[in-house]
Amino acid sequence: MAPICSQTIAAVVVGGAALVGGRGSYLGTIAGVLVLTEINTLLIGLDLQPAAVQAALGFIIVVLVSLYGRERHIRTTI
Repeated sequence: MAPICSQTIAAVVVGGAALVGGRGSYLGTIAGVLVLTEINTLLIGLDLQPAAVQAALGFIIVVLVSLYGRERHIRTTI
């Protein structure tokens, strides 16, 4: 159950919702779900092992969240 929960949070964050609150939208969340689903499908289509797919998705999520955390309003809130 943990991977499903983490993928849900990742989709929301990739969609642009702020983890500290006050920002985000349904359309952004849907876009995040679609992006992560397409990346997952692409990686599986490249015949990667399930562990490699999860590692690649984790790397992508870390990169996106680190880029998101560089925004000025996030830095001042945290």
